[in-house]
Amino acid sequence: MVLALGAAAAVIATRIDAVTMPQLDSEHQAQRKSSGDTVYLFVGADSGIERAATDIQRDTPDGQARADALVLVRLGADGTASAVSLPRDLLSTDGYFGSIALALLDGPDVLMESVCSTTGVAVDRYVSIDGSGFVEAIDALGGIEVDIEYPLRDPAAELSIDTAGTQRVDGATALGLVRSRHGEQFVDGAWVSVSESEGARQRALWSARVLDGVRSALSDADVASLTRAVWSGSASLSLGGGLHPFELGRLARAELDIRELPAEKIGDGRALQMNEQSASVLTDAGFRTDCSLD
Repeated sequence: MVLALGAAAAVIATRIDAVTMPQLDSEHQAQRKSSGDTVYLFVGADSGIERAATDIQRDTPDGQARADALVLVRLGADGTASAVSLPRDLLSTDGYFGSIALALLDGPDVLMESVCSTTGVAVDRYVSIDGSGFVEAIDALGGIEVDIEYPLRDPAAELSIDTAGTQRVDGATALGLVRSRHGEQFVDGAWVSVSESEGARQRALWSARVLDGVRSALSDADVASLTRAVWSGSASLSLGGGLHPFELGRLARAELDIRELPAEKIGDGRALQMNEQSASVLTDAGFRTDCSLD
């Protein structure tokens, strides 16, 4: 698996967009290095997704992307791994006007700075992929396995899952799961609409669950499937912090402890803010929350 990841890394090195990482202050760098933990920020960008003409988010300034999905993953020195999904409507606290998802419009470095100031978590590795690359990579892996509690549908996200239970889904369905906000669930013989707040919560949680499905599929993939998947997604991939095949191999073999970040609603809109419970979840998942940048 590690050798295959190394070969795949060599294949895609010239096809990816390299991202400049924010600079931590020297004291924080030393503390993080001594801990042996590595923190990833996995981002699903909304570029490469066809939208209906009626979609108010159809046009993006200068072709830039927002973050449709945001997942922090900690790979511990002891091989343990934890993931926390961040709500895309979480307001930035670093002076950036808007949510952390919108911060990507000004670049990955601004997004990571926003994550640092808002959650207190410093990022070591940045991995972003757009919608089309995400779909192609999952399809190249032969799909991913997910556990569906109730049948789901959401025409706006092109999502339709007719049966509950553990099942393998293709890339388009996986993308629908992480994008669905106004879905319906088939419960006790009837379709039930998911509320706005519950839809946002489920969307964030599905981001981590789908990521875990990808991780599991990568760990089980043969060399040919892995190479196809990495090649399929590489043109849509942005990386910061370098390529680390051995580290990625450890992450692919680790079992993710998945959690969602609770957040407090502000007013009647979608905006959310961090609270004491938010910080507690991050700390319990093993993340340091004292990020400090130069």
